[in-house]
Amino acid sequence: MIEEVAQHHNPGGLAIETTASFAQDAAYWQSNPPDAAVFYLPEDDLLQGYFFTKLRKDIPKDQPILFLCTTVSAPLMQLSMNFSKVRMQKMPVDSFALYRAVIDLVRDYEPGQQQVHPRYLTDQDVEVLSDYHEGKIRGKMRNLSLTGAYFESGTRDFEIRPGDLVKLSVQIGKPAKQYVFDAKVVWSKAQQSTNMGYGVTFIDKDEVYNNLLKNI
Repeated sequence: MIEEVAQHHNPGGLAIETTASFAQDAAYWQSNPPDAAVFYLPEDDLLQGYFFTKLRKDIPKDQPILFLCTTVSAPLMQLSMNFSKVRMQKMPVDSFALYRAVIDLVRDYEPGQQQVHPRYLTDQDVEVLSDYHEGKIRGKMRNLSLTGAYFESGTRDFEIRPGDLVKLSVQIGKPAKQYVFDAKVVWSKAQQSTNMGYGVTFIDKDEVYNNLLKNI
């Protein structure tokens, strides 16, 4: 899938090697590391446990990694914190999104612009609510990290501006469970489509409470 897109966007710029096993020892990862490693995680919990143990034991912390998975579990999120540059994508994934994630992993960033927290790329439905406004905003959460998220929306019952406090309501899992995150809008930007894009950082309950008191 990566090669399919690379032929049009970066012909000859990528060398891709695939393997059905994960049997390489630690010396391989130290002496001959790839620019980016893509792991398609097994769904079986026992096999995932083996993967996670081997990843912690053998893979250098600075190895760029893309995880492909059916669900983003708590153990996977914890594991991702062991590595400095991680992406996660939920299967199924389209070819361009996969290629884009790999290119993002191998890109050299300027000092101070490196990724701080792993991001999980998704197309999760999200509802945005506010303690200051009536109504809700429906959109798509495009990526998620331990500290924040990015979502896009083409319709809105109220305006969202940087500095606003909002609540993100997301249905996750099977059966679906509702999760609500308190967040602060950091930036907003018009997209090429009719959508607006918003970057938010998660905040704690005390900060929400203190900000509400300021407005009473």
